[in-house]
Amino acid sequence: MNRFLLSAVGVAALASLGLMSSGPAHAWATKCDNNVDAQIDDEYRIYFHTSGNELSEESIKRIDRAHSIASARDVAQLCIVGQASKEGDSKRNANLAYGRAEAVAKAFVARGWRRDQIVVKSKGESWGFMTDWLTDDSAADRRVDVTFSY
Repeated sequence: MNRFLLSAVGVAALASLGLMSSGPAHAWATKCDNNVDAQIDDEYRIYFHTSGNELSEESIKRIDRAHSIASARDVAQLCIVGQASKEGDSKRNANLAYGRAEAVAKAFVARGWRRDQIVVKSKGESWGFMTDWLTDDSAADRRVDVTFSY
């Protein structure tokens, strides 16, 4: 086998595992300046219905609150990380999680944030919570976390 074929096979293998990209290419910023795995205040969590990425009235209120606080604190960057429950196909869930994060990011853009100030990521499927005995569909897993970088 030649090098090109081996490289193509390697890239295809990485892509199938989801290691190449967390979503389609956009003009969002590419790297969070903070620790995206840090403890997140529930106030900055945006929750979604099963299989959906539409923002509810409660979601809009949380986004407005986060926007107000971020603006008052001169936040330089927003890191927006989507997540999905384990119900359904894992690749579809990774895309759903990215779509949720992007919906939240677009809401911040509508409030005056520039796209290059916002990082959009997908964590894909969650591991679930022990209180649900790692069930397939947990409301707490269908969310987007918003963190601030100064």
